[in-house]
Amino acid sequence: MAIYGYARISTTHQKFDSQAEALKAYGVDYIFTERESGLKESRPVLANLLETLQPGDTLVIYKLDRLARGTQHLLKLIDIFSNRDIKFVSLENHIDTSTPTGRLLFTIMGAFAEMETTLIRERVLAGLDAARKNGVKLGRPSPIKKIDRAIELYINSNLSVSEIISECQISGTTLYKYLHQRNIPLRGCG
Repeated sequence: MAIYGYARISTTHQKFDSQAEALKAYGVDYIFTERESGLKESRPVLANLLETLQPGDTLVIYKLDRLARGTQHLLKLIDIFSNRDIKFVSLENHIDTSTPTGRLLFTIMGAFAEMETTLIRERVLAGLDAARKNGVKLGRPSPIKKIDRAIELYINSNLSVSEIISECQISGTTLYKYLHQRNIPLRGCG
């Protein structure tokens, strides 16, 4: 009967540190770490962990939202744990499914986690919509101004290609791609 920990982060800016420390403090034997969105039900590390768990094992997570963001997915997982006699512990949510109270809390906390995710998504979309209405351009800036400047320098100056790409902050591949697209002959190729 082993104790497994599962830690998940969504972005490269996040770190596993606080989750890993809490799991180690609980006394887990093995920690599975995954960098994936919690909205995805199909996650390779989680799938591997689920295959690894045996009857009598315990799965420990730092917080419910590390395991799943939706109530349906959480309920599906708790059914899997229950059917396979796997205990489940969420440290921050004080849930231990080896007790009836823990199972009830798990269901309630899952509903709140899903509601919180939905509210956050709605606020983000409302903010993006407001920004669009105020004329804010969203997304990556267009490189066309940089490319136009690079081509102008290529045609009208004696700067080397490396000097041009350094000054215009584009790659050599990009410069040559646009020179080709615009049918501009390469230097020294009359």
